[in-house]
Amino acid sequence: MIQSNRPQTNDYLPARMLNEFTYCPRLFFYEHVEGVFAHNQETIEGAIRHKRVDAKQDELPSATDLQDTDRPIAARSVSLSSDTYSVIAKMDLLEADGDQVTPVDYKRGRPRELPDGSLDAWDADRTQLAVGALVLRENGYTCDEAVVYYATTKQRVRFAVDEELTAETIRLIEHARRVMEDGVIPSPLVDSPKCPRCSLVGICLPDETNLLIHGEKPEHVIFTLNTTDALNIAIRGIVRPGDHVITTWFDHNSVLRPYNALAEQIQISQTRVSCDPLTGY
Repeated sequence: MIQSNRPQTNDYLPARMLNEFTYCPRLFFYEHVEGVFAHNQETIEGAIRHKRVDAKQDELPSATDLQDTDRPIAARSVSLSSDTYSVIAKMDLLEADGDQVTPVDYKRGRPRELPDGSLDAWDADRTQLAVGALVLRENGYTCDEAVVYYATTKQRVRFAVDEELTAETIRLIEHARRVMEDGVIPSPLVDSPKCPRCSLVGICLPDETNLLIHGEKPEHVIFTLNTTDALNIAIRGIVRPGDHVITTWFDHNSVLRPYNALAEQIQISQTRVSCDPLTGY
């Protein structure tokens, strides 16, 4: 499912969008600037998980009140903003003990394993939680560290929000704003393992776009009338007599009809597999 929800002009950048910017600036541009979003299995599972997390929303006591509290406090789905950096963060969980507040975010996957075997949060997740730390500090709280809970492995990864990470996060906020103001979509990542798992890969078309931009052999690039024409050319150029083709019930007619025609013309065989109606997988 593709949704196009161009956001209203808003000076406050969501922490989640800075996660996307760290992951891939082009993804950030599609989602935050152009308002384009597409679901895949991972985003649906993540949305379901966060729906449970967001079911309960708590108020976080003020920084002054926390100092007078002699017991730990947990507050869920807390939103705070920073006027200094013009960012806003909705934090899944805030764990407070005295004047120390630690943001915790729930992620679908697994942590990054470092060469020495230790675990760390992914860069995009570190950015998102560091934005949360900036927001908390501006609202009077002390925040020196953050935690990411990775659901796949059921592990909590704690890291320091130190001067280096803080400075890098501020730099990313400024960079993201420049990208928004320029209004030019960033180039795709090149040969990145991130792309196949991205829900927007079918919209972004990183390999095809990079071929157009950086292709060494321009004669290998063909401009066609439209997507249907391009698919017909590609399918008829690849499929050979006797081939077996696997398609799905979700494939478009511009894909299925050429295969049906080739089944009669050059005797190819086909298998059409069913898919989950919700996820398409």
